[in-house]
Amino acid sequence: MSTHLYFANNSIRNTTITCDSLGIHYNVSKTGRIISLSRWDSKNNLDVTVGEFELPFFKKDRIKVGPNGQWQDMRDYFDKSGSFLTSKTFTSNNGMNYTWKEHWGKMIVRSTRIHRARLTDDALIKYHRNMSDSYLEVLDSSTLTDLDTILLAFLITERKRRNKQKQRRSARASGGGP
Repeated sequence: MSTHLYFANNSIRNTTITCDSLGIHYNVSKTGRIISLSRWDSKNNLDVTVGEFELPFFKKDRIKVGPNGQWQDMRDYFDKSGSFLTSKTFTSNNGMNYTWKEHWGKMIVRSTRIHRARLTDDALIKYHRNMSDSYLEVLDSSTLTDLDTILLAFLITERKRRNKQKQRRSARASGGGP
């Protein structure tokens, strides 16, 4: 059975991501140009910063992972293989490698693992974007331990995907080019 993490709205900059039955509560907020992701810690009843990122127009994108992390170039955080705009490969806080990628119109996260002497590449999480209720469908519960970095990478990947989509619509509306 899958777990659903619901978004309060379709914003990637200001929303909450929750699964009440598991006590999962994340907050996404934007202050200036910085987008922050924090997780509610039920033991201490505090919000813990998971990470922050900035996607400036004329400067390099940057990311800070963890409450005490240092700002770094986003290209140094994500794996350089593959297309940087359409997929993001990263290492989670528990050392697993994941990739967010668009697949048949949906964002999915996969982990490439060796399984019985062959490479497997199964979807672990799917993003379902609807007008009324968007959610992440967690298909493999083992990914819940890596949720902090998976969500941070998702926000960046989805923001870049939406920006690219917006640019395509703008180009079509203006006649498509030179």
